[in-house]
Amino acid sequence: MIDNATVVFGPPGCGKTHFLLDRVEEALESGVPPSQIVFVGFTRKAIREALSRACSKFNLSEKDFPYFKTLHALAFHTLGLKHSDVISSDDLVVLGKDLGLDFRSQPLDLDEGGIPVFANESGSKYLFHIDRARYRGVTLEKEFNDAHNYDLNYWQMEKVAKVYEDYKLVTHKMDFVDMIEQFIAQPVVPYSRLLIVDEAQDLNHMQWLMVRKLFENSDGGYIAGDDDQAIYAFSGAEVSEFLNISDKKILLDQSYRLPKAILDFSKTITRQIRQREEKEFRPRDEEGLVQWHLSFDTLPIDNGEEWTIMTRVNTHMYEFARRLRDEGYVYSVKGKSSINQKKAQAILSWRKLQSGGKLWLREVKEMYEQMAKQGPRATVRRGSSTLLEAADYETPYSYEDLLEYGLLAPKDQDAMDIAQLPPRERLYFESVERKGINLSDPPKIKLSTFHAMKGGQDDNIAVYLGTTRACYEGDPDDEHRAFYVAVTRAKKALHILESDKKYRYLL
Repeated sequence: MIDNATVVFGPPGCGKTHFLLDRVEEALESGVPPSQIVFVGFTRKAIREALSRACSKFNLSEKDFPYFKTLHALAFHTLGLKHSDVISSDDLVVLGKDLGLDFRSQPLDLDEGGIPVFANESGSKYLFHIDRARYRGVTLEKEFNDAHNYDLNYWQMEKVAKVYEDYKLVTHKMDFVDMIEQFIAQPVVPYSRLLIVDEAQDLNHMQWLMVRKLFENSDGGYIAGDDDQAIYAFSGAEVSEFLNISDKKILLDQSYRLPKAILDFSKTITRQIRQREEKEFRPRDEEGLVQWHLSFDTLPIDNGEEWTIMTRVNTHMYEFARRLRDEGYVYSVKGKSSINQKKAQAILSWRKLQSGGKLWLREVKEMYEQMAKQGPRATVRRGSSTLLEAADYETPYSYEDLLEYGLLAPKDQDAMDIAQLPPRERLYFESVERKGINLSDPPKIKLSTFHAMKGGQDDNIAVYLGTTRACYEGDPDDEHRAFYVAVTRAKKALHILESDKKYRYLL
């Protein structure tokens, strides 16, 4: 228990960040300097939002709030580390050569919760569980037994752990787990007159030790989160610690996101969660819509509104991406449009020239970048970019003007040839335009996994009920929480999309 902490339960859309920033404002107005306010959380997304709002609301700069950071970033800066002190992807390549294993991974982000995002290569999956054991504070043997992963070999896991530790000793480097360990071992940590811990339901055992350490040198504060949205158990999150961390509790009981129908529907999921804090909160004053679909074909994604289609895992998300592409829809995955925007802009710029319009120099340069510059299909001369450097930025250029700047293509040449679209890409662009969609329009359909969408929202949400064997056979509470997070992203209409997969979530 932490005696000087108050737990704030913030159900979906209940204004948790607003509540926490009100506490920051009260502290500032009472004379607390920004440097004595510590605001930490699990991922950068939440911290950046809080920091941005704080700077805007109080007319201060980010430098005025040195302790608005993720837990890992706080440890990194408090310990005075440099990025060269931290294990990198290059180090993992060297380690892989020593062990004869593959350690390919996405680069670890200091501000994204310290969760290693590894592929399924031989070495990567071992390192994931080695880190998870340390985060959980359990032995390697217990982690191995808890993993239920029959692709793992315990002898190999022990070997990887030993070689990895030896490598860090020899190179004088540390990983994200070491940062937290060393922070906890410090005799003194930053003093705070106000300490706020956000997204606390996602913290693992070692991060909770860090939080306890921070509260030891604090006048007190708030620990905020929602146990029903704890979806990082796979990385070692301990929701039980959040539920039992303090006897002092506040419930934010008004959702500004969820209408009545969607809130009522979400309760069919939370009622199945065994370990949770009971929370009654009110919907916003609107009925909302919950609709079931046996087929993707009945989703009204052509209604001109913005949509988010959510899946449990990446595999299913990319299946929907392929289908949307085949049907000529424009969509985004992880913020990236399915339409190559540089190619699209080149096409639109060329069509503008064809119709007698003019381009600004920046538009000309961007179009030239996409055009063929050599061979029999060249549409612009090599070295034409050098000619453009001497051109006037304040003068728009017509097709005829550009003939003096290396343009070779006849005016009637097809715009998609100008942009050098490969055959499959050309078919896709043509299909998009047949639907009446402008190539330059931002995507109205967003594809996301549940985890990537956490903290987000949209008017229209479609939740796909397909899951995987590993998810299906895991802790039922984890699966319920994941789908609860998914359905509570909807502000207006929630569409439940049935699955014909062998493993599906039962509602």
